[in-house]
Amino acid sequence: MYVDIAESKLKAGAPLRNKKPPIYYIAPAMLLVFLIVFWEIMVRVTGVSRTIMPSPFAIFAEMRKNFARDIYPHMIFSLRVILSGYCVAIPLGIAIAAVCSQFKLLIKAMTPLIMLLVVTPMITLVALFMLWMGFDPRVRIIVVILQATPIITLNTLTGFLTVEMYKLELMRSMGASKLQTFFKLIFPNALPQVFTGLKLGCIFSTIAAMSADLATGKEGLGFRIKQYSSLIMTEMAYGTIIVVALIGIILFQIVAYIEKRVIVWVK
Repeated sequence: MYVDIAESKLKAGAPLRNKKPPIYYIAPAMLLVFLIVFWEIMVRVTGVSRTIMPSPFAIFAEMRKNFARDIYPHMIFSLRVILSGYCVAIPLGIAIAAVCSQFKLLIKAMTPLIMLLVVTPMITLVALFMLWMGFDPRVRIIVVILQATPIITLNTLTGFLTVEMYKLELMRSMGASKLQTFFKLIFPNALPQVFTGLKLGCIFSTIAAMSADLATGKEGLGFRIKQYSSLIMTEMAYGTIIVVALIGIILFQIVAYIEKRVIVWVK
């Protein structure tokens, strides 16, 4: 009887997801409001200098006045760099992982290099790239690609290599080719790890773009943060940092939304 009732509630082909309660969405907003109010109160009570820690309301007021003129053009420039590099890093990272997963020797050879690129801060290499290739904005795209591709490759490769052996044996017993096994079993099985790499990749892309702006350049949000800080325009510097954080969060959430539509068992 219990099984019949449970099955009657499931529609054929419906995604296996649990609907989240409203508090799941309300709690983060409440915490954010609390932190902003706490920040404002602490700044007013302690009397800390605005050059050290401006109040959030002062930051929002300055951003409202100057966003369209001073921030928006640089935001568009940085967003183009981030998306251009990220869109190249996605197929490149997945392709490298797919090729490496087919050859054990290649895995041994490539893994140290991938790990080296993951842990190397790109800001330490930006100046060299600019020296070699000039100050063209495309150099920053290369920096984003080099930062995002390894983390996507590493997570995707982990997913490709963690397939249960009995599933592989079943595919072989059915006469499936390597290509069929990859697209029908290995790739779908690795999708959670692939999307983990994609979500980390969009964060790494944002960090890489800001690093390139901070190291050198005359455009971009990172350059604007450096400029505002040197001019002691603290409210605008903090506001620009908030814009950068929002870009990373929005990109992350977009990828997470796509993940939930592609992988039906993700809750």
